Amino acid sequence: MKNIKYLLLIIGIILAFQSCEDESKIRFPEFEDAANMRIQIDPDYSSIDASDISNAKLVFSVFSENTNIESVVISAVYYSFQNDSTTDPVEVLSLTQSDFNAANGAIRDREFTAQFLAEKFGLPGGISDLGGGDRFDFFNVTTLTNGMVFPDTILSETDHETVNVTPNIINSSGTTSFTVGFTAYVACPVPNGFATGDYMFEQIAGPADPWFGEATRWKSEVVTLTQVSPIERTFNGTYLIWDGRAFNFLLICGNVLVGHQGTGIGCGGPGLNFTGATPPGTYDQLDDSLILIEIIENVDGDCGVPTAEPMTLRLTKIN
Repeated sequence: MKNIKYLLLIIGIILAFQSCEDESKIRFPEFEDAANMRIQIDPDYSSIDASDISNAKLVFSVFSENTNIESVVISAVYYSFQNDSTTDPVEVLSLTQSDFNAANGAIRDREFTAQFLAEKFGLPGGISDLGGGDRFDFFNVTTLTNGMVFPDTILSETDHETVNVTPNIINSSGTTSFTVGFTAYVACPVPNGFATGDYMFEQIAGPADPWFGEATRWKSEVVTLTQVSPIERTFNGTYLIWDGRAFNFLLICGNVLVGHQGTGIGCGGPGLNFTGATPPGTYDQLDDSLILIEIIENVDGDCGVPTAEPMTLRLTKIN
């Protein structure tokens, strides 16, 4: 019995020694600074002015507090509204730590002219190929000298997969620490809140409802215009007997442009779709009380009804 007690005592001492550890040898990984890269757009030059395309330009400034920048690469894709097509990404600007050092961390008033962008994207007609409703989507990839890239996906293929630039600091105007990207439209400036709110929506010309005996295909009703982007508006209307049909349009220098859209209704073919007409609808750039929309109805030909019929829609603001 005495031997068993000694044996247990020895085992206890061994376990106690094994559980002791030099706390000075326990090290936590050191924190590393992330990328601080803020892009601020000049509000007076935040779009490509379609009414003065020869002199149009974007103006922006780039700020960083980092001292370990390997590269800042700003690339862009170009979307053509007329062709409904998007290019592959093109690099339009590259910066290094030396650029920020020379500017004390604040590279101010850099410009992308319409001419520069047309050349970068190889537009065969140059700036004349740029039209209202086109847009440039810019995005920033910053690489640090330690190899870290921002933005980047971390914890990939796990339940905690995320981006290393958190949503609460992405593009929050003057307080952001990292600007992921920005979008610039080819358009005329549209005041914030312009052409939003409740409107009376009416079809005032065009084909009647061929199935349910109504005089129009779009129901006359109050709709609510909401802002999708600085120049894009959307509302839900009733087409034939089906409500909740989304309708989007662009406000471009007094013209109302409509892209190819579907009503979600069809007869086994391409569907009852519509697109903008030529000439387009109009609006007063100083007064959003009346908006006229010109479209081509059933542009793809479905359901055995006439194809490509013109239609006029009217939105009248409710005060």
